[in-house]
Amino acid sequence: MPNKPLKIAFTLDGTGLYYDPREPLHLDALLAWSLAPYHCGGGEAPSRDEEPIDIPLPLESWHIGGAWGWKASALFPDGDQAESLQFWRKKFRQSRAELSSGTPNLQNGTYREWNMPLPLLLVPRMIAWAVGDRKRVDQILRRHVKYLGKKRAYGKGRVTGICVEWCEEDHALSLAGRATRWLPAPNGTRLVRPRPPYWNNLDRVKCCEIGDAL
Repeated sequence: MPNKPLKIAFTLDGTGLYYDPREPLHLDALLAWSLAPYHCGGGEAPSRDEEPIDIPLPLESWHIGGAWGWKASALFPDGDQAESLQFWRKKFRQSRAELSSGTPNLQNGTYREWNMPLPLLLVPRMIAWAVGDRKRVDQILRRHVKYLGKKRAYGKGRVTGICVEWCEEDHALSLAGRATRWLPAPNGTRLVRPRPPYWNNLDRVKCCEIGDAL
């Protein structure tokens, strides 16, 4: 079956999602992360300055000005929204003091105590758009994606359902004339690799911000 526009909805458990709108998660990054163990030999991920592996994804690609990427948008909140602020704490366990030598430094290193703010987005769903193989995208996401965002180890961003459906319109790159993902732009203010892994320093180009007019 030919590739078609898709709409992907992630239903969340309501306990909060660590979401930074300035560094939003992209759908193709989720797919690449899910498939990495099958393409990277189980070894460690390359460093930021090492050439990464371009993992084949069940998506169509775009080509702009010599750069290319996958037709997949960032993830956007959908539904009623609210914000919550919790704190991530790490305390030095006094009961284990005898296991260390000398006087533990509580200001730096292993024994440092943390009390970091944890801003959370309370939203019922996150949605994204793509152009690709619906069945394969659905299969990969359902098998591998159980949480979204950071602080997954603390139970934040738990996914309770995933729906991948056909969409009449293609919003993988833009919606209402505004970018739904990072795209190459001569006057762009963000220097970033235009496909996963986005954190890698190779092949970076100037890109527009999400929401910029195209």
